[in-house]
This record gives sequence, structure tokens and C-alpha cells, in this order.
Amino acid sequence: MSTRLRRQYQRFTRVNTSVWMVVLATIAWGLMRYGQGTLDLSPWQVLTLALLGIISAVARTWVGLRDPHVMYSFTIPLATYDILVISVVVAMTGRYASEAWLLYMMLLTSEAAVMTTRALFVMIGLAAFGYLIACQPLPSGLWTDFGYRIVAMGLLAWLIHQVHRTHLEYRAELAELREQIELSRERERIAREFHDGLGSTLVKAIMGLERICQQHRASDPSDNHTCPLQEQIQLLRSALDETRLVIQHLHTSDEIDLRQRLQQMARQIADRLGAELQFECPEPLPALSPLQKLMLTRVVQEALNNIAKHAAGVRTIAIEIHLKDSQLVGRIKDDGAGFDPAQVLSGFGMESMRERIESLGGQFTLRSAVGAGTCVEFSVPVETDHRGA
Repeated sequence: MSTRLRRQYQRFTRVNTSVWMVVLATIAWGLMRYGQGTLDLSPWQVLTLALLGIISAVARTWVGLRDPHVMYSFTIPLATYDILVISVVVAMTGRYASEAWLLYMMLLTSEAAVMTTRALFVMIGLAAFGYLIACQPLPSGLWTDFGYRIVAMGLLAWLIHQVHRTHLEYRAELAELREQIELSRERERIAREFHDGLGSTLVKAIMGLERICQQHRASDPSDNHTCPLQEQIQLLRSALDETRLVIQHLHTSDEIDLRQRLQQMARQIADRLGAELQFECPEPLPALSPLQKLMLTRVVQEALNNIAKHAAGVRTIAIEIHLKDSQLVGRIKDDGAGFDPAQVLSGFGMESMRERIESLGGQFTLRSAVGAGTCVEFSVPVETDHRGA
């Protein structure tokens, strides 16, 4: 048995043990009241009520032992059966005067942690209806107290439901923070490996090739031709620049916000290509989650890399980011050679960019034509109540 499954069974056992304790305590209460002569029931009625309670506990145990997850899908039918049993117990042990009405409260509070809000409201309604039927005929002077009991049951279950939801949200936030910390550490590790490994190797290769070129020129000063290795050196320099760009964006710095990061990326690509940069972006940006920041950075980075690699003759790079209603709209344009999207079956990172934007619930569009440049557009839903980069 896996550790995860073992923990699931342990959690189920803790809850199921409590269910059995409530059932057995209720049976013991009934037997004691019957022995004291305060319950006007026949022996077979006492036995029937005890069996109904035991059947409920046995059903929960049987379902839960087969698969703890299946248990939750049977919550509503099992809870409905329990409400029916409790209503019968209340009706047979004193109606409104019966202390068994507390079982409604125990049931609702226990189910409040596993039910959806809608299902909980349904269960509260069924419990109120079952208790109302069980208490008939109810004297007019007790209606106020009866209403108070119903409200108390419902509010207590609702309170526990809200506390449980808050606890789950808190745990989810902690998990997200842990994930961010681990992601940050992993980024730093990869950045160090890039810097000390690939980056260092590229620098050594460039320096070695440049020495060969210098030796070539020194051996034949009359040769005015460009060193035959110069093209390879330039390719290695481009690879080194891309490596440094990757290292820069792997590092996480709280001092550089998303707007500055995007502008910095665009400026480096524009300077490398000798192109003019037009950059428009609101300051500050709306509050974005770490995932949104990461995905948007990668999309803009991929679009800029495509311009650097494929857009021949680029003179202008334009990046426009603005808010429109509750959408963050972005546009990355260039006036390069462009291409026919219908002829491009793969590459250009189009699917990667599209998947990143769609994972944020947004929309992605790429437009291009031969001789007319390329335009990447996206829109992502954002929260606009609080602002900050």
C-alpha cells in the first residue's frame, strides 16, 4: 500500500471511529432511558432503532474501506438516510422534548467539512424538514424555540463549512509559496549551471577562435580578406548573448518588476539588431500572480527571440501593453520580412506561446504576411482592484 493511500485510510479511520462512537453513545442513551422507564417504547422498537443506527455506521464503514474517495460521492445519500433515521428516533423518543435532535447538529457539522456549499444547504433543509415532521404536533408556544434550534443547527454547520474552506485556501496558499520557493531555487541552480558550464564554454570557444584569426592575420599581413572563422565566431557570440539572456531571466529579483523586465528584454534584442524600440506599458501593472508573470514573460521572450532569429531586415520593434476592461492586452510587432503562417507547420514557438496564454484563460493571435512583418497579440484576464507590478 502506498504512503498516500495509507494516509487516506488513516484519515477515514479517524472520522469513521467518531461516527461509531456517536452511534454507540446514542444506543446506550436509548437503552438507559428505556431501562429507567422514561421511553414509551416496546423492546422491538428499541431494537429496530438500534439496528437502523448500526446499519448507517456499517454502510459508511463498508463504502469507506473499499475506497476512501468513493466515500465522498456517497455523502449525500448516506446523510439523507441518517436524517431519516434521526427523525424516526426523535419522533419515537419524545418529539420536541427528545434530546436526540442534537444528532441533527452532529450530522450537519460532520458533513459540513466534506460537502459543497449547495449540498450543505440541501442537507440543512432536509434536516429542518425532518425535524419539523418528527415534532408534530408542535404546540404554538414552542415554535420560537423550534426556529432557534433550526437556525442554530444551520449556522453552526455553515460556520464549520466556512472555517474548513478557509483552512483549505490557507493550505493551498502555503503550497503555492513552497512551490515558488522551490522554483526560485531551481532557477538559481540552472542559472549557475548555465553560467559556469555553457556560458563559460562559449566564451572559451570564442576566445580560441579569435586567437586563431589573429594568428592568421599575423602570419600574412598582406591578406586583407576577413578571417574565414569570423562567421562562426559571430554565431557563437549570438549563442552567448542568448545564453546570458536566459540566465538573466532565470534569476528572480524583487527589485525588477515585470514592466522593467519586459523593457529590458526588448531593449537587448533591439540593440542587437540595431532596430528602434517602441515600448508602451502602464506603470504600475495590475496585480499579477507569479504564474501570470512567468507565462507573460515567456511569451514576450519567445516573440522577441523569433524576431531576432527569423525576422530579417527589422528596423522597428514595437511592444504595446495596456488594460482594456479586465483584460491585459499585449502586442509585439516588427516590420521585418514576415512569413506565411499557412506554410509554417512548426517552429516559431507559436504553439508554446498559445498554450501559455490559454493556460491563463486568455486568447492568442499571430498575424504575419510575406513582406509585411509579424504581429503577436494576446489578452489575459486580470484583477484590476489592486494595482502593483
